[in-house]
Amino acid sequence: MANTLPKRLRKEPLLDALFECRFNAHSPVSNILPGILFSEFEGEKQLERLPHSDLPEVIRNSDPSLQYVPLVRISLQNYSFLVGDRSVAVACNLPYKGWSDFKPKIIKLIGILKKSGLVDKAMRYSIKYVNLIPSNDPVDQVNLANLSLRIGSHNLTKESYQVRMEVPVEGLINIIQVISGTKVIIPGKPEQEGVVIDIDTIKDIGGISVEQLEQDLDSALEHIHRISKETFFDCLTEQTLMRLEPEYE
Repeated sequence: MANTLPKRLRKEPLLDALFECRFNAHSPVSNILPGILFSEFEGEKQLERLPHSDLPEVIRNSDPSLQYVPLVRISLQNYSFLVGDRSVAVACNLPYKGWSDFKPKIIKLIGILKKSGLVDKAMRYSIKYVNLIPSNDPVDQVNLANLSLRIGSHNLTKESYQVRMEVPVEGLINIIQVISGTKVIIPGKPEQEGVVIDIDTIKDIGGISVEQLEQDLDSALEHIHRISKETFFDCLTEQTLMRLEPEYE
């Protein structure tokens, strides 16, 4: 893989892009913050309660797998905000408008969170990108990702596969998942099959105030975005990268 990362890809493989912040709070954030967010953003908006909001609060708080699930979604034209009692996230609606548009929405979200006064301590933040490299050929799917896999005496050649690895990089944790044979439906397009490359890049900040988080947020976001981007392109073979038609500065 070239040392210089592409500025963009003409054949954009992105399925999902999301920023999440997890925190401890002294109030039921999902009951208060959606109204604040609703008033802070212009344009047409839609608010909906998500299925986990029907679970009693005591059950959500006692189950670690439910503590950070979103309970409310606010949908705008280009972005959606997801609010739980211990988490808030902003997700990009397709087509992805790029990092230069995404980052200011993250900064504004954290600013609103600070202004709300609902959060005691911020615990971690993360950026997650999910990409699909299209192919319906099992042999080709093995060659799309930059990996080699051997189990016992058997080498991966044309079988379906699913790989997960946690990789520490510059104070962050990259959770990398590569899954072949995935079929997805994108609104307005026919069903596609291919290899999903899912990069979840996490920064554990161990409990700081939202004010402290906001102070260095711009540089922190640039750092986590760079690591996520480098990791994604490192997961591609040179042939796969050329298939996506990269553009450089």
